[in-house]
Amino acid sequence: MPTIKDVAALAGVSIATVSNYMNHTKPVSRETAAKIREAVERLGYAANLSAQNLRSNRYTEVGVILPDLNDPYYVQIFQGIEHAFAGTSYFVNVAFSYDIPELERSIAEEFRRKQVCGLILISCIPDDGAFYKKGFLDAGKALVMIDRRISGLDAGFVTFDYAAITEELTKALLERGRARIVLMAGAASFTGEAECIRGFSKAFSDLQKPCGTVLHTELNREGAFRTTMSLLRAQLPDVVIATSEAVAGGIMEALALSGYGDGTIPVVTLGEEHWNKFTHSFANFSTARPSIRMGQTAGEELLRRLQTPGGSSQIVLQDSSLNHVNLFSGPDTKKKTAPQAPLRLLLLQAPAVDTFLNLLKNFTHKTGIETQVTTLPHHKLSEKILTGREYDIIMYDIPWLPMLASCGVLQDITDWLAQIDTEIFFPGCLGYYSYFRKRAYGVPFIYAPQIFFYRKDLFEDPYLREGYRRLYGAELRPPITMKEYDTLAAFFTFQTDAIPYGMSVAAAYPECLAPELYTRMRAYGGSLFSSGGKVVLDSAQTRRAYEGLERAIGAAKPDHLQATDVSIIGDFLCGQTAMLIGYPAYMTDVADLRKSSMIGSIGYSQIPGRAPLLGGWGMGLGAACANEENALSFLRWMCDEQTANYFALLGGQTTITGCYTNDELVRLYPWLPMYHAAYENAGIMQMPELPAGRVLSSEAVDETVCRWLYRLIRKDLSVEDCIAATALELEKMIRDVQR
Repeated sequence: MPTIKDVAALAGVSIATVSNYMNHTKPVSRETAAKIREAVERLGYAANLSAQNLRSNRYTEVGVILPDLNDPYYVQIFQGIEHAFAGTSYFVNVAFSYDIPELERSIAEEFRRKQVCGLILISCIPDDGAFYKKGFLDAGKALVMIDRRISGLDAGFVTFDYAAITEELTKALLERGRARIVLMAGAASFTGEAECIRGFSKAFSDLQKPCGTVLHTELNREGAFRTTMSLLRAQLPDVVIATSEAVAGGIMEALALSGYGDGTIPVVTLGEEHWNKFTHSFANFSTARPSIRMGQTAGEELLRRLQTPGGSSQIVLQDSSLNHVNLFSGPDTKKKTAPQAPLRLLLLQAPAVDTFLNLLKNFTHKTGIETQVTTLPHHKLSEKILTGREYDIIMYDIPWLPMLASCGVLQDITDWLAQIDTEIFFPGCLGYYSYFRKRAYGVPFIYAPQIFFYRKDLFEDPYLREGYRRLYGAELRPPITMKEYDTLAAFFTFQTDAIPYGMSVAAAYPECLAPELYTRMRAYGGSLFSSGGKVVLDSAQTRRAYEGLERAIGAAKPDHLQATDVSIIGDFLCGQTAMLIGYPAYMTDVADLRKSSMIGSIGYSQIPGRAPLLGGWGMGLGAACANEENALSFLRWMCDEQTANYFALLGGQTTITGCYTNDELVRLYPWLPMYHAAYENAGIMQMPELPAGRVLSSEAVDETVCRWLYRLIRKDLSVEDCIAATALELEKMIRDVQR
């Protein structure tokens, strides 16, 4: 075990100087302090001194870790903690984990390095008792937990009787005839949330009723909003119980958006004591936990432990709301208007669309118009659009627009679009999403530029950085060029065991594989066609693109023939690959991406070559639209800035500029400004304008290009032969269309 003598020797100073620094008895220079700090950390000496320092009351800083500053419950708890330490010699440091385990550990480590004498926390890692035992209890530091017990710790624990209050609320609701009750709670591994679930279930059991529904959510407004929007698509509850005011706020927002903000579906929440009993809560009814007293009790318990360390203790406070005679008014009995014929929507089967479907109740609430939705995967959607003419609203991939407009599948809405404020959209984006030959056939729906994502922890690892420098004579950094990207892929796949693969390549269908080539062609300056409609594949730039893709497949995860745009994102997020060029519209869990970004494990930037493909989808009126007025009302609602903000909150992206400059959205999703910036360099693979108004099908072009690409992947052809065969077939396609 290291001694003060070891610290002095490593720092190159006297034992007395180390003692002066550690005990704050005499000042030392900044340079000397830095040397001693480094020696202490390297030797692990700080923990050995902690017990002695606590006994002598040398260190007077206390750490507090709370989940969030935006939840009034945590704000009041901190007010109580501050009150407990007011007038003492202790200084309170507070930090927020946002319920991200890695961030909590980082904060706790920083507090340990600062040699706090004690810690109060609401933890999101209740199963990792070893971490706090080693870093705090074994070092003689006092520790008090609030609401969430950490397993295996002899420490203080302060909580409310959550089971009792939730049981009482649930029984009161059941006795008033509310049978379909939903409890929206956090993770069951959190003690307070688990106790709420126990009380909820006991109420049904005691009254011999079929048990209600428990839904788990992130304990913030945004998570509860997303969970509630999904709930409303599946069922309509009689009432929702929330375990916090923050969760209740998200629930109420989703209910109001979907047309249930009039109390039809009441929300009951565990809340805090306030003087303004009628206006402080979002919910229809809120309990009154004495949260300030909770924080003060935890602070007092820590002070007691600073004087008398060790041992377990549990303090359980009661919610002061024990009389719930009139929880809410009865169910809404307003007369409903007769429903109109539903709008028939044909949409893509994709995560972003599934997210958007959660908002359709808001459209129905505003207009009284119901919707009837059909979703199909990308490779089946275009065929259905061309053969099934029974839909009012059609979702289309933007390269399909010329073909659909020229074939009469989409209606001309130029006059209607002139009445819309198009300044809200990205500059010039209507040229991609709406216009064909100066007439408008739809409006922008989903914006999906290619973005580069990478594992920051790998790129910042000193061992990997040194290995890359030794092999390639260059710095390990996010790639600037496609050539650098391919080199990095080979490095991560073949030169290190830090991660299985450098990247994935999606080639399950032509619509996945074609963008893999087109992205490289745009980066190198190549193209399929000239502006005059000639095939121009025989160029040095195009050959570089084909050769680069061939190399990339050799270094990629080997399941490329089964990989899709969705699966390669899954590969990246679950730690199979180090890099990803992907479309945000295929992200299935924006909350996970946010957590990974906040803790610094995932970074994002413009794609290598800075020439991303513009993925995107529009919506237009089908030729067989039965009710044009209602369909145009749908398009108008879809283009509303508030609808776009809700879509962005759920994880979608639109071409409405305000979503990317909204301060609250940017705080939640810090990558939004970069998505916005990507638009400046984004574009599509243009199809040629042929004489006599003829139009090439982008799908037919993709299928032709990929037919030969698949043979290249299987090594049946060389790059030169693949390009030559593709060019010949494209030239024949143009001749056939012109006949």
